[in-house]
Amino acid sequence: MANESPIPVVVNGAAGKMGREVVKAVSQAEDMTLLGAIDRNPQYLGQDVGEVAGCGLLEIPILDDLQATLVMATQEKVQGVMVDFTHPSSIYDNVRTAIAYGVRPVVGTTGLSPEQIQDLADFAEKASTGCLIIPNFSIGMVLLQQAAVQASQYFDHVEIIELH
Repeated sequence: MANESPIPVVVNGAAGKMGREVVKAVSQAEDMTLLGAIDRNPQYLGQDVGEVAGCGLLEIPILDDLQATLVMATQEKVQGVMVDFTHPSSIYDNVRTAIAYGVRPVVGTTGLSPEQIQDLADFAEKASTGCLIIPNFSIGMVLLQQAAVQASQYFDHVEIIELH
């Protein structure tokens, strides 16, 4: 990204398994900069997110206030991104809050119904804001989804059921 500012990123659910991986990836990316980390688990509040994620000191404390963190992110001149790996029950509020601050959400939370995904997509479209909804970041699941689309041409019914 020559002559372009790095993309500011906030990670919501930063202390969880996938959140930690996102923190590592963003901290190593040349075209992104980690601006904030949110997690509601009191065990991690105030701790450095890099230390929690296992990628070294980043001098970014884990907070539990999404709005305050987004305020910091929106002070940048480049439109930011919020990567969300939280819980289906909080996704609507998280996405609405991010969009209200001009931050584009990337939702990686699992367990969303097709109706919930459509509602989020409709909300983002009405707000004219890009929103990625990727309920499974696993390469295996992405490949299975592509295989199901191809197989659907030959079978009456193809379904992928994800269990944890």
